[in-house]
Amino acid sequence: MFSEQERRFVSNARVARLATLDQHGSPHLVPLCFALVGDRLVSSIDEKPKSVDEDALTRVRNIRRDPRVALVVDHYTDDWSRLGWVQIRGEASIQESHNSMLDSAVLSLRAKYPQYNDHRLEERPLIVIEPQTIVSWGELRPS
Repeated sequence: MFSEQERRFVSNARVARLATLDQHGSPHLVPLCFALVGDRLVSSIDEKPKSVDEDALTRVRNIRRDPRVALVVDHYTDDWSRLGWVQIRGEASIQESHNSMLDSAVLSLRAKYPQYNDHRLEERPLIVIEPQTIVSWGELRPS
């Protein structure tokens, strides 16, 4: 589904922006740490301090109600001839029981973000995004 250039760009990105839909159909946008596992994007509902329980997080509530999401990975530079982005639209789910794909996701997240080495990701829910459409533009070189 991803071109090789899109895959490399997305895999190397440190952060993306995830858009979910609230109960009124309005977008809710948050930054997201993620890993690409096969063609799926995965993100942990991790242990960083949160002001509410994980089930009360807006992105979790929104995904449970309406799985349609969009995710953008972009690269900005003041040299506008080198701008680039990849937009991924698809369906997300909250996975709470781990299996071999989710175990691989945890390993991928830890490899990408050493900060996760002291988090109990195996015990935490994961957001899994199944891409349906991918659109890219510009220069897709890892930043």
